[in-house]
Amino acid sequence: MESVQERLKRRYGEVYGTRGLEKYISELKKLAKEIGEESYFNAKARFFKALSDPTRLKIIKLLAEREMCVCEVMAALNLTQPNASHHLNLLEREGIVKKRREGKWIVYKLSTPKILQLMESKLRLK
Repeated sequence: MESVQERLKRRYGEVYGTRGLEKYISELKKLAKEIGEESYFNAKARFFKALSDPTRLKIIKLLAEREMCVCEVMAALNLTQPNASHHLNLLEREGIVKKRREGKWIVYKLSTPKILQLMESKLRLK
């Protein structure tokens, strides 16, 4: 299997030469460090993973309509209590929903309407 250095040499060798190619690779590595810390990308990946489940997207749409407790989410989506709680806890952990106590009940709501805007935006990639 061809190494990264060999591939870059094949692609840019005539342009940069051997010494210039080493400098170019150093610049690429510097660029990779400048775009952000690993923890930043891990947090973004967790956030988008939280949005990647159809049940959680349905919960977001429900909470965009009104605040709900776990039992309301259960009834609306025909979920078990552990399943509904799992999804809500994951959404809360990623900052997508907030919870508050109302007596014995925990009530959930969207942390910001921007979540729904993000979910409903259509990215045009073509």
